Amino acid sequence: MRLIKMTGGFGNQMFIYAFYLRMKKRYPKTRIDLSDMVHYHAHHGYEMNRVFRLPSTEFCINRSLKKVIEFLFFKTILERKQKQDTYWAFEKDYASWPLVYFKGFYQSERYFSDIQDEVRQAFTFDLSCANAQSLAMMKQIDNDTHAVSLHVRRGDYLKPPFWDSIGCVCQEPYYHRATAEMEKRVDAPVYYVFSEDIAWVKEHLNLPQAVYIDWNQGADSWQDMMLMSHCRHHIICNSTFSWWGAWLNPRKDKIVMMPDRWFHYNEFTQIYPKDWVKIATE
Repeated sequence: MRLIKMTGGFGNQMFIYAFYLRMKKRYPKTRIDLSDMVHYHAHHGYEMNRVFRLPSTEFCINRSLKKVIEFLFFKTILERKQKQDTYWAFEKDYASWPLVYFKGFYQSERYFSDIQDEVRQAFTFDLSCANAQSLAMMKQIDNDTHAVSLHVRRGDYLKPPFWDSIGCVCQEPYYHRATAEMEKRVDAPVYYVFSEDIAWVKEHLNLPQAVYIDWNQGADSWQDMMLMSHCRHHIICNSTFSWWGAWLNPRKDKIVMMPDRWFHYNEFTQIYPKDWVKIATE
């Protein structure tokens, strides 16, 4: 058996689930471990099944018991301790140690590049759960050939635990550069703005044509990603949420602009898809 630890908010859960899909193709007895998610209250809990109606293939037991079992019986593989240019630790058979536990965030296309179609199929939003306002906006975006999603994340990024490392990356200069570059490439873009702080966007970003999406809150937040994915082009921030909103857009000619730094103090090159445009943050 192979277990993969599930943790984090919606975007991080999607990266872990995409990694799980690839692992399961090779090792059918792979399961997602939700034992720690039961106690995770920073966002909206485990959302994969609710948002995408994915089959339940999870492992979940008492967290303390799980830690004991992991320590005694499992070989633990930490993503952060693996070389970024090899899958060796994830593809190894481990025949002599059949119980393996994987921990990481797997924030890169490289973990599922060979099954992209299957990942897109798995991450098909359940429209029966979407509200009427979002469904109407989805039709508007689908009919707008100039639609550009623009994501501004503030909220938790302004809090002390996050500010120094990630919250100070995408500020006004980044968005001014990104919109200026987008306007060189797209004729008369219409910006569909997604943020938990629309007032800040209106005050600090002078967008010529903008539509503000501000109604998807709490457990409905996933609908912002759904709407992002229907836009033609994208300006994302250093957030896995908007990363997936852009990636799920299947158009081959899409333009995606992203910050040239994901973290303030250290570089993280694996998260950048090769065709996306890096915009300076400083």
